[in-house]
Amino acid sequence: CMEEDFNLYKNQPLDSLLVRPNADSKMLKAESARYYFASVTGVDRAFGQILDALKELGLDKNTIVVFASDHGETMCSQHTEDPKNSPYSESMNVPFLVRFPDKIKPRVDDLMLSSPDIMPTLLGLAGLADSIPAEVQGRNYARLFFDEKAEIERPGGALYIQNLDGEKDADGKVQTYFPSSRGYKTARYTLAFYIDKKDHKLKKSLLFDDEKDPYQMNNLPLEENKEIVAELCREMGKELKAIDDPWYKERILSDMIPY
Repeated sequence: CMEEDFNLYKNQPLDSLLVRPNADSKMLKAESARYYFASVTGVDRAFGQILDALKELGLDKNTIVVFASDHGETMCSQHTEDPKNSPYSESMNVPFLVRFPDKIKPRVDDLMLSSPDIMPTLLGLAGLADSIPAEVQGRNYARLFFDEKAEIERPGGALYIQNLDGEKDADGKVQTYFPSSRGYKTARYTLAFYIDKKDHKLKKSLLFDDEKDPYQMNNLPLEENKEIVAELCREMGKELKAIDDPWYKERILSDMIPY
């Protein structure tokens, strides 16, 4: 980040920045919050420069502008040090803003958009729906962007996938990966299963009611929520089968996930 941006936050108390109730301001990386906020300020300014440049070039009315990110930054929430591989909302929920003047009216939609959907949707927005490769896993939701009342099949949820390093060769280079966790996120619930590397049995589970518990501070027991878990597992199984995932091919946790 730039020093001018960091100066805006360097004297701010951490508790005034890490305001989510599930954030631990005593974690070692808490100090990074000041740098993160400064970085966001810099990105905001730079993105404004992009928009200004488009306007100066006379391209602002005919350019699809998208603001998104690769994953969220947990910033001490949930006590995790790994924001990239986390099923928590601070990591899985990312911004996706689209501007297309005179074509898209500003509004908010609860579409469960996933990363694989971005490319086909952008091709659809650009009028190139016929050029979307057949083997693309994502879906084209351009019609919904143009018309909020468009009749489309909305996804019921999104997969959560975590892979860890697997076997290494004599030089210590990773040759395979271990499919350590799979999960499913809907508009209301988040479910994640973690398996043991040796026997592939269930090691840990996470289940959150994101509507009643938006900060995911109460991990619900599976046994007391059998119907909800069964429905989430059914949908997760369908999605894992559709992408020929290792969990589907090896029938991992098949006693819980119907493939």
